[in-house]
Amino acid sequence: MNNNTFVHKYLTPLIDKNDVCVDMTAGNGNDTLFLCRLSKKVYAFDISKEAIEKTRERTRECDNLILIRDSHVNVDRYVKEKVRLFLFNLGYLPKAASYSVTRAEDSLSALKKAFELLEKDGYIVITFYLGHPGGKDEYYLLKRYIENKKITVQETYRQDKSDSPITMILR
Repeated sequence: MNNNTFVHKYLTPLIDKNDVCVDMTAGNGNDTLFLCRLSKKVYAFDISKEAIEKTRERTRECDNLILIRDSHVNVDRYVKEKVRLFLFNLGYLPKAASYSVTRAEDSLSALKKAFELLEKDGYIVITFYLGHPGGKDEYYLLKRYIENKKITVQETYRQDKSDSPITMILR
């Protein structure tokens, strides 16, 4: 099972039509569409014009989506309500014409802001992709923060490969 399948199976019973969710890295729109089908409202962020266009196309049926072309580090400029779930896929846009990656410091800042907006029993799900430049640094920076703040890691998922993605479900 890949990390996306794991995340979707894990989250399906935890989200309902009363919930607000945020896809912090819209990418190709797969997670955004998944969240739109389950929840009341979804905010989806991406800095890439290509990612926003792909997500808009994939989610054209959704009327509960607010699509934002901006960095997830600015989440607090747009989201003014409590959120049930934040979903991060850190790394790069797969199969993209242009190459841009998430940056460790920005992702850490976005994670801190997500905790401020998270409802009491909410979830933050982060999938780290380690195989790109800066991916391991991003993982270790956020992992140290999570450990230092004694944030509950409810579940961790990783396939058997050494550079395979790592998913953490935080409470």
